[in-house]
Amino acid sequence: MTNKEFIRAVQLESKLDKQKTALLVEALNASIGKVLSEGDSLNIWGFGSFELKKRGERLSVNPSTGKRFMIPPKLVPVFRPGTNLKNKIKQIDSDEQ
Repeated sequence: MTNKEFIRAVQLESKLDKQKTALLVEALNASIGKVLSEGDSLNIWGFGSFELKKRGERLSVNPSTGKRFMIPPKLVPVFRPGTNLKNKIKQIDSDEQ
């Protein structure tokens, strides 16, 4: 699903016009980014949680040269689905079988 398709889906659910829906999606994206950039986590009940996880330093190999190098530690965003979202996915999975 592309961003335009997502905005259209939210628009149909919310009954808002296209511009307001696009602003809503942009604001939600910016808000999640701001919370994570401040080092906090965000829990949306029924949907899931967004948090930062530290990936440790690790050794990697360049496949074309075979040269080894270290990848430095970094913070990566992680999404963990909530119970309601997991149940909806299970329901879709069981309907397909």
